[in-house]
Order: sequence, then structure tokens, then C-alpha cells
Amino acid sequence: MGLAQTQQVLAQLYTNTEFRGRFFANPQAVGVELGLSDDEVQKLAEVSSQEVNIFANSLKWKRLGEIRELLPRTAKVLGKNFNTLFWRYAETYLPTGIKKHRDDAIAFANFMIKVAQNENLEPAWIGDLVRYEKTWLLTYEPGICLKFCWLRYAIHRDFTAKPTLAIWWRWSGRSQLRHIIL
Repeated sequence: MGLAQTQQVLAQLYTNTEFRGRFFANPQAVGVELGLSDDEVQKLAEVSSQEVNIFANSLKWKRLGEIRELLPRTAKVLGKNFNTLFWRYAETYLPTGIKKHRDDAIAFANFMIKVAQNENLEPAWIGDLVRYEKTWLLTYEPGICLKFCWLRYAIHRDFTAKPTLAIWWRWSGRSQLRHIIL
């Protein structure tokens, strides 16, 4: 097993709860699935499952902290439910790339929007607030920008049910991002 393959298996152990459980329950079977030799499986199985779980949890807490900073109003409104939703979401998506925190926050926002629609998440306007903060994240791309976000609630004021339009624009890559809520 080369270094790259070892790193891939370790990354899966640290980030995929289901994979981690399967591997430590039966390392030989999972090793065969991955095409590993007996020696390679033995070396990976010698890694402490407890230490892997501790490290995996620390990675998730770090992700949660990053996302909390990128979706601050949603995190504040949802309180502990924000964490609960994140733990559910974290099992379904693993960010990659150079903009992974932003992409992770956008993917988590999409997850929360679906949960808000399907599970009647409270307060009723939380889906609008998530969409509003998600749109902010989408405006971080450099260059010309024009984004609209239709909302059912006045999320910028008192959260009353009132049709609201949020608009973001930047006319060039060097100009400042503008924002208005109508």
C-alpha cells in the first residue's frame, strides 16, 4: 500500500463513522474490500479505535466551529439544535478543496433548508434565515455578482410574515459588494 492509499484509508477512518465502525468490527473483511494485504490490514488494525474516534470527533467539532462562524445568525437562533442538525449532516457530506469551509457551510445550509421544509423546524422563518445567510456565502466569489433571495419573512427586522427581497450586487471584480433588502 502506497502512502497515498494509506492516507485515503486513514482519511476514511477519521471522517466516515459507518466505515470506521465496519473496519474496527472486522478489519480483515474491509481490508479485502479495499484490496489491502494482510500486513497492511494488520498495521491499520493496530491503530487504536478509541484514539481514532477521539480524533474524528475533534475534526467534526472543528468543522462545526467553522460553520458556526459562517452561519452566525442561524447558529444563534437554533442554539443546541444547530449542533444536533450538524451531527446529522456531518455523516452525509465531507468537504474537500480549497474553499471547503464555505462549501461545507453552503451544503449544511441546503441540508437545513430541507429539514426545515420536511420536519417543520421551528421557528417557522428559520428556512428563510438559512437561505439568506447561504446567499451571503454565495456572494463571496470574486468578480461580477448579482444574487436575489426571495423571503417569506422580514428576517432583517422582526421576522413577521411579509414578502421580502434581498439583493446583492458587485459590478466588477474590484468594486465593493452591495446589498439591499426590500
